[in-house]
Amino acid sequence: MEPTKLRELWIEHGFRPDKSYGQNFLMDKNVRDKLLDAYALGQEDIVVEIGPGFGIMTFEAARRCRRVYAVEKDGRICSIMAPFFAEAGNITLVNADILGFDICAVADGPRRVKVVGNIPYCISTPIVETLVGQKGCVDSASLVMQDELADRIASPPGSRDFSSISCYVQYHTYARKIFKISGHCFFPKPAVDSCLLKMEFLREPSVKVGDEKLFFEIIHKAFSERRKQVVNPLSSGDFLGMDKKAWTELLAGCGVDPAKRAERLSLEDYARIADAARTAISKSKA
Repeated sequence: MEPTKLRELWIEHGFRPDKSYGQNFLMDKNVRDKLLDAYALGQEDIVVEIGPGFGIMTFEAARRCRRVYAVEKDGRICSIMAPFFAEAGNITLVNADILGFDICAVADGPRRVKVVGNIPYCISTPIVETLVGQKGCVDSASLVMQDELADRIASPPGSRDFSSISCYVQYHTYARKIFKISGHCFFPKPAVDSCLLKMEFLREPSVKVGDEKLFFEIIHKAFSERRKQVVNPLSSGDFLGMDKKAWTELLAGCGVDPAKRAERLSLEDYARIADAARTAISKSKA
């Protein structure tokens, strides 16, 4: 569906974007083509598109891959687009919320799915978490999202945007920003700029750690007071049964300066801390 035809279709069906769905429809053909090139789809790929809307991306993606599963939550859009998508032959329209969609059910054996989409800003983080939860079936995710969130996800340790979600996503994926997209390319125009973020899901986590749950508990605790020296949030509230002196010694033993802030530590640092804390907890219980 070409952008120039959308307004005619909306008028015909009395359609208006719904703010509750976070709907901002891409209207720029040049940006569409840049996105398609960045998706790097192959003829045998199976694609899950989040929020296909009126198919500005969907039809072109379908020409480049084996099948597109277009997951659209808005029933109004599904009613309008069902006959158009059916004509394509290799587009399956699914009226569902991506947060409850089983990606593994559409994967083709060992060949993992490529996920694409212009995702609502209000649920971007839950969508990323949902994809990570099904990482065994996902090859990559190319998502248009708020530029600020993309910064937080892809930023390296030491940057002001590095955060707990950076750690979470970078543990499971290789994430990078591809290009920014002006709000003028969408209708309605969002209040912020967007960005294409690409996440390539790793077969194995980016760092090795003995207890993944403990690893992320420590990361979340460290970032709970990110303006303070990392030893302070870790030692607050008798976290893991260790006081400030114990945490200071543990951090130093891992080669980590207790005076550093959480964003100055790498995933490797947190892995060493988690493994050392695991050993300390086991000894205290012995």
